[in-house]
Amino acid sequence: MTGARQIVAGLESAGVTLAASLPDTWIGKLVEEVRRSSAIRVVDVAREEEAVAVACGANLAGGRGAVLIQNAGLLNCGGILAGLVELYHLPCFFIVSLRGDSRDPIYYHEPKGRVTEATLQAWRLRYAIAHHGRDLAVQVRQGVESSVESQSAYVLLISGEDLA
Repeated sequence: MTGARQIVAGLESAGVTLAASLPDTWIGKLVEEVRRSSAIRVVDVAREEEAVAVACGANLAGGRGAVLIQNAGLLNCGGILAGLVELYHLPCFFIVSLRGDSRDPIYYHEPKGRVTEATLQAWRLRYAIAHHGRDLAVQVRQGVESSVESQSAYVLLISGEDLA
């Protein structure tokens, strides 16, 4: 089973019903796998902040939403995280491609990789870096459940190798 399929299995087992996404290359591969799911509806958005609002709306309507975006887009989301997710104590689970870390072969992503974890810490968001080789479905399910239990955001950072 590929990593992308494990992630989708984790989303399905956690009861995620909607995935809002503005994909990059890596997240695009994941979204292709999510589209094969009969349990999860993919909603394509024009901006990352819109993905957060759509996922929160799914949660308010009785479903479970997830956001699938690149770290560059996550860095755009400070306002909506503070003004929607944190203010109204809404669960919001993110799968974010961590471009620019040591596993990313493309040099121009490096500045984003350097600031992503520091930004998450400054925003006081709970997050984890996916461990390639461990069961990704379990990591995803635990992240969704943590988000729901805490009524706040949770970010799972993935790399391209996690999807293989």
